[in-house]
Amino acid sequence: MAKESMEWLDAIANKANVDVARVEQVLTARHIVPTPVLPAPRRLKLLSISFGGVKREVVDEGPYSFEWNDLSEGLWGMMTDRNLRGKSSIIEVVRWLIRGRPSPNLQDDVRAWIHTACLRLDLDGLEYEIQVDCRDGATGTLSRRTSATANATVIATFSSEKQFEMVMSDFFLRTFSMESIATWRESDSEDKSGQTVVHGWPALSGAMFIGTNYDVVLGDLPFTTGTQARLMQMYLGVPWVSTHASALAAQKLVDSGNDLEARRRSQSARAKQARVEQIETQLTEKRASLAALPSDEAIQAELSLLSGKYAETKRREKAMQERADREAAAEQQANAAYLQDRRELQAHKDSAAAGSIFRLLDPTCCPRCDHEIGKERKKKETLSHSCSVCGESIGSSEDADLLTAGLESRVKASKAAFDKAEKNRRLAEQSLLTLQTDLEGIQSKTQELTEQLGTFDSRKLLLNEIAILEGRLEEARFDPGISEVADDEPTVLKAIVSETESRSKAVRDEFLEEVSTSLLHYAQSFGMHSLSKAQLRGNANLLLVKGGADTSFSKVTKGERLRLKVATVLAMIQVGERRSIGRHPGLIMIDSPAAQEVAPEDLRGLLSGLTMVREVLPHLQIFVAGITSAAMTEFIPPNRRKEASDGGYLW
Repeated sequence: MAKESMEWLDAIANKANVDVARVEQVLTARHIVPTPVLPAPRRLKLLSISFGGVKREVVDEGPYSFEWNDLSEGLWGMMTDRNLRGKSSIIEVVRWLIRGRPSPNLQDDVRAWIHTACLRLDLDGLEYEIQVDCRDGATGTLSRRTSATANATVIATFSSEKQFEMVMSDFFLRTFSMESIATWRESDSEDKSGQTVVHGWPALSGAMFIGTNYDVVLGDLPFTTGTQARLMQMYLGVPWVSTHASALAAQKLVDSGNDLEARRRSQSARAKQARVEQIETQLTEKRASLAALPSDEAIQAELSLLSGKYAETKRREKAMQERADREAAAEQQANAAYLQDRRELQAHKDSAAAGSIFRLLDPTCCPRCDHEIGKERKKKETLSHSCSVCGESIGSSEDADLLTAGLESRVKASKAAFDKAEKNRRLAEQSLLTLQTDLEGIQSKTQELTEQLGTFDSRKLLLNEIAILEGRLEEARFDPGISEVADDEPTVLKAIVSETESRSKAVRDEFLEEVSTSLLHYAQSFGMHSLSKAQLRGNANLLLVKGGADTSFSKVTKGERLRLKVATVLAMIQVGERRSIGRHPGLIMIDSPAAQEVAPEDLRGLLSGLTMVREVLPHLQIFVAGITSAAMTEFIPPNRRKEASDGGYLW
């Protein structure tokens, strides 16, 4: 443990008159973590904003899209010549994507018009992208890439509005090294009970958006939440802030009474168990997905088997192709022989039929020379079966029948040979088709497996989601009031609160003195020339001297409050930058300054001051949404603004 933490433990033990081990037991039981030193701050800037969908039941209804690319540090503007033309909606969309939860300022109809949205941002040189499909709840991804040309790596996914909020909270709290702020809220019941309320990333992100709540100096939560001071200290980078908040909430919880705490345990037991079961179900699903995800080694092994199978099947296909070609040639030969035998049989039958006809004739003279055929020739024909015309032997009907039978046998045999050859050809072609189908299947499987290669990112994503769920499960199972409060615990907690507060206050007061000086400078540069003093106090309120009279933040006009809010944030950023400990991301979005009774000359002073801020804080990125005016066009160049005229809409 760091030296500061050990000194803190020793001081608490001395105050409570217990040993250090007992202090550590209470800290563990109450989930109080020491934060003596904060990591170096990180800077955020937007790179592009885009969203689109369909407008309904308005003058310009129908599909639309909005894109704003190539964003960088400096001053940017959103301008229209009328109100209700989409300026504030752009800020609210950015706010929605950063928080993971839409604010009440995002109107229901506008939200329903948005189907998809994307926000690209830079965090200390690394590019991140938030993509959301909000047509049915909220589904999307949070991705990261190391350069503009590198492939994006998905680091988190979400499939519901609740998951979206959790992903953004986990990411930004971890990125900016922030802790949720625990406060104690008393109830209105007679027993004066209360409860610990934890304000997470949505509350902390309020310091980036100015224009929603002019009753408080910092953020957008009501002053009654008790978050203002801790929010201020968190963004200033004051050490021990989250530690003190957690300790104070634990102390009030114990002081409220054991009986009340026991009743609370009984009432929340079922809800807690349901939450645990829900997370366990999600964990089971994610672990099953991880187990089902093949490794690259398994895929490579299967690809190797498929490669061997493909080569063997390809060899068999080639052999079967050659066989099919041979069987086709044999079929052609058998068919030719069959046709020839059929022709010879038919010719014989035709010849026999013609002979039968001619044998019935009794010629009296030669059909060529007309010489008379004598009786001797006719007698010889009868006795020796020699033709009376030509003298050649005349075959008997028995010989003709034998020849016919022989020819018919040949035809039958050649027909059988042809049928067999045809069958063999068809079998070969069917086998060839089967082998070709097998080859296509092997190729398709090989392509599928090849596309599955590179499961590292998928496994990394699942492992990250499992780790987050395991953390949430541990948190859900944790119950700081599960055990009975020991007799010395209130004393130990009191000592923790006291010692932590003293350490935090010493640094805080030093920071606030610097912030107050810078705050006054910025406010005067924004046109508040009658302001001679601006003291930011530890409760995050402002004590002011204006026109020689003491006043406060709540008593000045809304236009002055706006400028004081901007001046306060800038002063905090400047001091944090100087000390390298501030937690503000460096992004500020100001909504409709002219609507807060800011006179044209004062608006000009505000914008002029914001322009000069770049010299002191070069990393700062500021967006201003307002009505088109001479001041807006003077200080925000055309290439740094989105502008609509003639009553038109920005999107």
